[in-house]
Amino acid sequence: MRRRVSALLILPAFAFAGSVQPSAGSPDAPATFVEPMDGPHRHCSGSCMKTGALQWICRRDQTCSIDCATAPPKMHCHDPKPRRRAR
Repeated sequence: MRRRVSALLILPAFAFAGSVQPSAGSPDAPATFVEPMDGPHRHCSGSCMKTGALQWICRRDQTCSIDCATAPPKMHCHDPKPRRRAR
């Protein structure tokens, strides 16, 4: 009986963890580490306690963020949100 209860408690945790993954249509683009020569771009930087200072490159219209809660840290380039039309 005890094993059955613990198995039922673990199952929802795995189901939830799988649903947290970003979808293929995520507005985030992967960070780039090579400076593009053909267009405008944004130099991004951030730092985490264990890894120190990090630098990456995004498109000019994107915003930058860093996630230090993962190992290794994830550097993000966020596409701008579409503007809502006034009614």
